[in-house]
Amino acid sequence: MLTFEKLVEGFRELGVKEGDTLLVHSSYKSFGEVDGGPQTVIRALEAALGPEGTLIMPTFNFDFNKGVPWDVRSTPSKMGILTELVRKDPRAKRVFHPFYSFAILGKHSEVLGSLRYKSSYERNSVFGKLRDLDGKIMVIGLSYTNSMTFFHHIEQMEGVDYRFLKQFTGEVTDENGNTYTDTFEMLVRDTDKGVITEVDPMGQLMEKAEIVKVSKIGEAEVKLMKANEVYEFTAREMKRDPHLLYYIEKK
Repeated sequence: MLTFEKLVEGFRELGVKEGDTLLVHSSYKSFGEVDGGPQTVIRALEAALGPEGTLIMPTFNFDFNKGVPWDVRSTPSKMGILTELVRKDPRAKRVFHPFYSFAILGKHSEVLGSLRYKSSYERNSVFGKLRDLDGKIMVIGLSYTNSMTFFHHIEQMEGVDYRFLKQFTGEVTDENGNTYTDTFEMLVRDTDKGVITEVDPMGQLMEKAEIVKVSKIGEAEVKLMKANEVYEFTAREMKRDPHLLYYIEKK
């Protein structure tokens, strides 16, 4: 059974340092049995980051894109139990974005949590701020394709011809209970061209280049990388071969 102490030790050995700003994509079940359950993992991440650290959890929910109202106070995360526990933590600040929201604990929670932006992956988004803070990305028990939203930030910043900006309008409710109609946008894949997201090839290339450190914690494969190194490497390699991030579905 995986204990709090073993988790902290595992995160530190992987390269998490006190004071880090850390974005975590996670499959809690991938760890196997954890003493104390999912809350132990969150406590261990906070302990590894220390009092000067910042924990960022994706609390994405794409129902807004299908016409469902979004409420920053109550719309649940669909990114797993760890993210939902952080969302419900009274200390957490939640970024106001109806599909790409984040729940944030720690030093930069106020600054990051108060960000207001419309385009999911823009320079002023959490993804952009992660670069400014020289932050890191951790992936627990997931493939790159099922976790690395940061790649879409790079695609938007660098400009690609297989995705385009699409707007979604709907009802949103803020932290004060004010409800109104607003419009947000996302860089979506061009389905008419048969574009399918597949970023595992880029992830594997990053591992070969030692941009990503991988280790086993409990039963989970856990990856850690620096956002700025990922950006620099991907921006260069996607120009050489854009199919490291997608493929065309044969009709």
